[in-house]
Amino acid sequence: MSDEQLDRALDLLRRLPPQITANTAFDTYRDLYYEGGVCSCYFWNTEGDDFAAAILIKKTGDGVRGVHGCWDAIHVVDVKNEKNQATYKMTSTIMLWMKTTTDGSGDMDLGGNMTKTTEETLPVNTTKPHIANIGTMIEDVELRMRYTLNDVYFGKTKDICNDLRSISALADVAHKRKLQEKIASQVTGRE
Repeated sequence: MSDEQLDRALDLLRRLPPQITANTAFDTYRDLYYEGGVCSCYFWNTEGDDFAAAILIKKTGDGVRGVHGCWDAIHVVDVKNEKNQATYKMTSTIMLWMKTTTDGSGDMDLGGNMTKTTEETLPVNTTKPHIANIGTMIEDVELRMRYTLNDVYFGKTKDICNDLRSISALADVAHKRKLQEKIASQVTGRE
């Protein structure tokens, strides 16, 4: 299949009604939360009235302040329709990498990924259609994953980097150590 044929086939898939609505909705989400990047949504039938969807979001860094990077969010949702409700099983993967070359941090490459699976049974009606339910789930899981990445991965990396290198000059560290020893000896001398 040529690239042109593939592009035409993908364009036909995107024109399916749920995909059109989902692509519009998640493009708005991407614009609000990612402030750029690209987003694509794909749907396929599984069994009976059930279906699955993949929502893909990619944001690349522009190299501002010497930082380059990429954030890929992949959400695959399996939807089982029931009477007036649906069970959504979603597997979300965030892949992240960044590279810096600055005077402050030097050369640093950091990358990793995280996967979470969530399952919820939610009502489905005219005010809460499938796309709204999936959107709420994606928003919640991405928020939790961002906090985890920020607190655990970046926080731990910062701790490790700070332990590996000294920001203070060695003479300052030696001077502080002598002051601590002097204070400790004076405190123990009083007891």
